[in-house]
Amino acid sequence: EVKIIIFQENNFEVGEILENFSEKNNKSGAIFSFLGKVREIRDNEQIKNIQIEFYEKMAKIQTDKIIKQTIKKFQIDDFLIIHRFGRLLPGENIIFILSASKHRKESFFFVQNLIEWFKFKITFWKKEYYSNHSSWVKSEDI
Repeated sequence: EVKIIIFQENNFEVGEILENFSEKNNKSGAIFSFLGKVREIRDNEQIKNIQIEFYEKMAKIQTDKIIKQTIKKFQIDDFLIIHRFGRLLPGENIIFILSASKHRKESFFFVQNLIEWFKFKITFWKKEYYSNHSSWVKSEDI
């Protein structure tokens, strides 16, 4: 089983990835997924697009560290994380996390912990562009 973390600019096909992951982990009792998308509105303002920037080497080191800590807490058979960067439009996918385990609780809490870590501990910079201004997003607002 290969556990994978992917950072990419291109959008991804959720159904195809979920189906492949499920087939690969057909002996697991549970598969849990989380899909984070670009929202259309923040504070009653229409978002035109967002720009996500990151330092890949640092993000991989931080993610590896978090995965090692989280894997110790939960019995996970496999996982897959895809996180996009670059210019994204409202409605587009940002992050997709899949987890396979023998029981649902492990996958659920594994994914929940990873989402919290990605929001607060992984170094991503996100800027939202509106019709007449832009603003950097604080990690607690993500």
